[in-house]
Amino acid sequence: MILRFLIQLAPIDVPRLADAHIDSHALAFELALALLSALLVGGLNGFQVLRRSPRDVLSDAARTSAGPSRPRLRSTLVIGQVALAVILVSSAGLMLRTFANLSSVNSGYQPDHVLYAVNVLPPSRYPTPESTALFYKKVLDLLRVAQGIESAAASTGFPLVGQYSSTKVRSADLVNPDNKAEVTADVNLVSPGYLETMGVQLLSGRTIRETDTANTAQVAVIDETLAKRLWPDQDPLGKLINTGDPAKPIWRQVAGVIAETRNISLERTAQPSFFVPLAQESGWINFVIAKSRLSPEEAAAAVKNVVSSVDPNQSVFFSQSMSRLIRDLIAVRHFLFVVLVFFGASAVGLSAAGIYGLISFIAASKVREVGIRMALGATPARIVSLVVCQSIRLTLVGVLAGLFGLLVLGRSLSSLLFGVRPSDPLTLALTTMLLAAVAILAGLGPAFRSALLRPMQALRSE
Repeated sequence: MILRFLIQLAPIDVPRLADAHIDSHALAFELALALLSALLVGGLNGFQVLRRSPRDVLSDAARTSAGPSRPRLRSTLVIGQVALAVILVSSAGLMLRTFANLSSVNSGYQPDHVLYAVNVLPPSRYPTPESTALFYKKVLDLLRVAQGIESAAASTGFPLVGQYSSTKVRSADLVNPDNKAEVTADVNLVSPGYLETMGVQLLSGRTIRETDTANTAQVAVIDETLAKRLWPDQDPLGKLINTGDPAKPIWRQVAGVIAETRNISLERTAQPSFFVPLAQESGWINFVIAKSRLSPEEAAAAVKNVVSSVDPNQSVFFSQSMSRLIRDLIAVRHFLFVVLVFFGASAVGLSAAGIYGLISFIAASKVREVGIRMALGATPARIVSLVVCQSIRLTLVGVLAGLFGLLVLGRSLSSLLFGVRPSDPLTLALTTMLLAAVAILAGLGPAFRSALLRPMQALRSE
């Protein structure tokens, strides 16, 4: 059941995910290993008893002491359990912070109800840019009037799918021999309506229009990051940028400025970017984008029907909603978070059981001492605090060991984190508070049992 749940949460690109199952041989090996561990631990305790003489055993019983080595071994095991719990729970907390940070990243686009479809036209059938442009014009014209479709566009690239171009951009009004006015920027060739379909925020000027053709002035829409890099504290509207070779410049006038967009990755800082009308620049169109009130499946079917109606020999190779694309991008972090929560909860449970067992053993071995303290005037509250403090001391040592282990593993863990460091104080503080609460709760049972003893009963118990 747990395996089925994890498979459903796992990212779709995990190799051979459908073949995952519980192997009977592996399960048998784990059971045999657990049994062997129990036999070894029991045998070790028995061997320690057999090595001692009857006189030593009887004298130890009279002193109500179990010897220094056995409590020390138990304490070491409990400290190791607590340290492992700290590492797993802290890692789960860091992964939760990472997942939340990625989920809240503003890509600059509005992914709701947006679907993208991949379609590549064969050069043998569409050998010229004009024939390709005509095909997509027919597709967009039909798609925009299809039932349930609000808007549609086409482009050479699409954000966050790994297919995006970049180029050097130079400003015309800055003479700079050191090329400091040259900026590398992401570029996308788009049809009219693309920015509106993708929900990009227009800050000033205008977006790309149907009137931006090969026979009109060359224009570009840039984002605010590029505008700040080229013209800090200036109005970029109307300024010229060269998006071609310096020897053969292609000067474009800035027609509009949009909010920053993340085109390559959600985890990277927003890079400068700009958009150019498809009618003014030749490029391979690969994406059809539609915004609709339909479900992703219905929208995908509508796009496929339109493409097939324009050319029965063409089809859509892949389609997906942009919301699903973003979910898939952060699915690995979400999966790791769930796995770490599962193992972290198991480690916390084992730590609580270990602390409870050890404190119960220590309390039972010190019944006579408790009786003496109570006979000398110690209150039940004082007895409870003494026992619980032992639990807390063990936990603090384990927490320190776990924090040290987490810092050692920090370099490996940092590659999976976003917006948070492995040494994040808030996460580590919450983990420490959680383990401290577990230690207190685990120690309360033995503590109350010791506090409820009557002095004479405690002194006579041994």
